[in-house]
Amino acid sequence: MTAATANYEGSCLCGRVRYRVAGELGAMSNCFCTDCRKSHAAPFATYIDAPRPEFKFLKGEDNLTTWQTESGTKRSFCKSCGSIVVCFVDNDPKTIEISAATVDTPFDKKPEYHIFVRSKVAWYDILDGKPQHKAYQNQ
Repeated sequence: MTAATANYEGSCLCGRVRYRVAGELGAMSNCFCTDCRKSHAAPFATYIDAPRPEFKFLKGEDNLTTWQTESGTKRSFCKSCGSIVVCFVDNDPKTIEISAATVDTPFDKKPEYHIFVRSKVAWYDILDGKPQHKAYQNQ
């Protein structure tokens, strides 16, 4: 797919929320921060960056609830099924992070790196050889 023709669509578990990204997807990463672990009820959350201006909800935006953490990160999830659909911060108008498992359109990306490994649970080992960062990728 080229940037001119790329369209990726996704949805929450119950299908009440649907979205589209018109353009290429960005970096994919696994986040081990406490907020991601707790909100996803998993050892990490996998997100794909997308250009925020190219992201739009097709339906169900009014069915989302947004939770803001102490750090300022916001996660929007479906009120009906609880799926976390997107994650964002207000001071980054260029990027929105999409919960990778909500993307319905097939894609061939794989996580490129791991962030906030300082918060990783002891019972999960990262064995893929990808870069590991104590905080954000550039830290």
